Amino acid sequence: MSTFKYYPPGGKIRQPKLWLIDMDDTLYSASAGMFHDIHVLMDAYIVRTLGLSAEKANDLRKAYWRRYGVTYYGLWLHHGIDPHDFLTQTHKVDTSSIHTQGKMREAVMSLPGQKILFTNAPESFAHQVLQRLHLNDCFTDQYMAESMKVFNQWRPKPSAQMLRKVLTSHRVKPSQACLIDDNLDNLRVAKSIGMQTVLCKGWHHHGLEVIRQNLYVDAFVAHIRDIHRVMYQEKKTPRKRSRPVFLNPYN
Repeated sequence: MSTFKYYPPGGKIRQPKLWLIDMDDTLYSASAGMFHDIHVLMDAYIVRTLGLSAEKANDLRKAYWRRYGVTYYGLWLHHGIDPHDFLTQTHKVDTSSIHTQGKMREAVMSLPGQKILFTNAPESFAHQVLQRLHLNDCFTDQYMAESMKVFNQWRPKPSAQMLRKVLTSHRVKPSQACLIDDNLDNLRVAKSIGMQTVLCKGWHHHGLEVIRQNLYVDAFVAHIRDIHRVMYQEKKTPRKRSRPVFLNPYN
């Protein structure tokens, strides 16, 4: 089980209109035991479907995860496996061990603006997690694995196309949106299209030296409750009133 570790927040972001918030290791501790069970189920699914050995199935799962950010995208792209069936079958795990840190519900609700859940996790699994953490009603919209499509093609994180689709749907410019995530690749792609980025590292434990080298991380926090400490509002410069010009009727 990943343990929470406090880090002092750093960096700065402008207050956005729209937050895209990751789930695993951002809203809660992604239990190592639970995800081990998911990986075992994924390997078994690949063995059963593609006829590979257990060792080759494990290697393939890891290779697609490293290349695409999620295993199911590689299985769909190269083998025609239905992501919905794969995700449904491989996420039938016990979520009772999950936990969060501090008052996560209050931290999420206190963020100004619209809040969107943005996760590669399947709906059935994500809804269980949100229910256990009492976060199911904290978001104005939710994008989960089944929603990660552009023109009916699967586009999970870290897809720039999927990010642009979300921003367009909510009529927000990239600079007016911020992605909160524990994955550096996801943040890198978000920054490449002009979004603001916050790395949540309380459970992922990225080292400070890693953060300083990445120009695509605008700010980093251990917990979402610290977002307010890295956010500033731009002050509007008051417009100077011009004095009226009166014409002299006697000239």
